[in-house]
Amino acid sequence: MRFLAFVLVLLATTARAQDGVQEQELFVRWLKNSPEVASWRTQVGSARFDVLSAKLWPNPELQLYGNFVASGVPPDGRQNVGAQLNAPLPVFGQRSSAIRAAQEMVSIAELNVIAQLWDRATEIGGAMVERAYAEATVEMLHTNEQELQRIQSVIELRAKAGANSQYDVLRTKTAAGTMTAALRNARIELGRAESNLLALIADASLQSAAVGRAGLAAFRGPDDQATLTEIALGRRPDLLLAQRGVRAFDAQAESYRKGAIPVPSVQVGAYQTYQQRGFQLMAGVEMPFPITNRNQGLIGRARSDRRGQELLRDALATRVRNEVAGAYAARRDARAALEVFRVQSLSAATELLKRAEVSYQAGSFSIAELFDAYETMWDARAQELVLERQHSDAEAALERAAALLPLGD
Repeated sequence: MRFLAFVLVLLATTARAQDGVQEQELFVRWLKNSPEVASWRTQVGSARFDVLSAKLWPNPELQLYGNFVASGVPPDGRQNVGAQLNAPLPVFGQRSSAIRAAQEMVSIAELNVIAQLWDRATEIGGAMVERAYAEATVEMLHTNEQELQRIQSVIELRAKAGANSQYDVLRTKTAAGTMTAALRNARIELGRAESNLLALIADASLQSAAVGRAGLAAFRGPDDQATLTEIALGRRPDLLLAQRGVRAFDAQAESYRKGAIPVPSVQVGAYQTYQQRGFQLMAGVEMPFPITNRNQGLIGRARSDRRGQELLRDALATRVRNEVAGAYAARRDARAALEVFRVQSLSAATELLKRAEVSYQAGSFSIAELFDAYETMWDARAQELVLERQHSDAEAALERAAALLPLGD
C-alpha cells in the first residue's frame, strides 16, 4: 500500500509539473517583451543609417564675393561681384565602395545582435534547467518527508506499545528534522532560481516563471554528431561574425583605396563688373594631388585587421568542432549513465522497498530495517535526479555548441 501511495504521489507531482509554463513560451516572451532585446536590435537600425549616409552625394559649395576699388585704376571695373559653385564628383568608385563597406558593417551589427541573443539565450536556458530541477528537488524531498512521517508515526505507536526502543524514535525524529531543513533550503533555492530566471528575461509583466522538468523543451537537433557539427559551422554567431569580419575589412580596405583616388570638383561661376560694364562666365576642374597621403596607414590597418579575422575564423572553426564533439559525447554518456542507473539501481531500490514493506508487514523485518530500505530509496531518487540534471545540462551545452537555441527571426 505504501508503495502504491508513493506511485500516486509521483503521478500527482508529474501532473503539477505539466501545469507549469513551457520553456518555448518563456523564450518567445523574452524575445518579444524584453527591453534589453529591443535595445540590442537598435544597433542594426543605427548601422543602416551609415548606409544611407554613404549613398548621399557630397554637398556642393557656393561662393559669393565682391570687390570694390578704393583708389587707383581698376583692372576692370570699380565695383565687381561674382558667384562660384563647386561640386565634388566622386565618380571613380569612391561612393560605391563606401556603400559596400557600410553594408558590410550592417551585417556585422546584425550578427553582433545575434551573438548577444545567443549568449543571453544560453543563460536563460541554463536558468530554466536550474529552476526546473530546484522544483524537482522540492517535490522529491516533499515526497520523502511524507514517507518519513508515516514511518515516524508507526515507530511512535509501536514504541508506546513497547515494541520499539526509544532509539528508533530518536533516530526518526533526527532524520525528520534533517529532512525538514533540507526541504526548506530547497524551497529557498527554488525561489532564488526563479528570481534569477525572471531577471534574465527582464519582462516587467512576467511575475512568475514556473517552468518544471515537464516544461523543458526536448532536444532541438538531430542525434548525429556530423550533422550537428555541420549545423554549428553554418550557424554559430561567433564564427559567422569572424567570417563577416574578413569581408568587412576587405570592403573597408577597398573603400580606403578608392578614397585615395583624387575626387574632381567641377567649378562654374559668373563675374559681373560695373562702370566699365562686363560679364564673364567661368568653368574649371579642381583636383587634389595624392602625393604624400594615399591612405597608406588606413589601408595597412584594414589589411592587418582582415588577417586577424582570418586567424580568428580558423581558430573558431576548430573550437566549434571540438565543442560539438565534447558536448555530444557528454550528452551520450550522461544519457547512458541515467538509463543504466534506472535499469539497475533504481529498479533494485524499488524492489528492495517493496520487499521491506512486505517483510515488515509479515513481522520478519524490524522498523529499523524498513527505515533503512526507505533511506536507500531516497538516496536512489536523489541520485536519479542528479543524473537527470546532468543529462539536461549536457543537452543544453550541446544546443549551445550547435547554435540550436531559439533566437527569433
